[in-house]
Amino acid sequence: MDYLVVLIIAAGLGCIPASIAKNKGYSFGLWWFYGWMFFIIALIHACVLPDKNARQTPIYQYNQYNSTPYAPRTTPRQSAADELKKYKELLDQGVITEEEFQAKKEQLLRLI
Repeated sequence: MDYLVVLIIAAGLGCIPASIAKNKGYSFGLWWFYGWMFFIIALIHACVLPDKNARQTPIYQYNQYNSTPYAPRTTPRQSAADELKKYKELLDQGVITEEEFQAKKEQLLRLI
């Protein structure tokens, strides 16, 4: 009869570390069994557990407006001129037609 009382008290005490662990995002049942078997150790362990529910802040946060690393920008004229040169080479090689070259040339000149 005395053993039954001790088991019931131990089962009740196992709820303490289990509820602490549950509040931190861990399984209640597993922590209840752990607390039932090794109450003092489970209580200390549950108290030092990291909280799974806590929001982790990233160490490095990107700027909300620009998440890409800094790269110096070229002026629109330089990039448009370079593209026009590439399209002229494609025209000379026969990869694109004269109409495609003229359409791309007009599009690039509008950007300037």
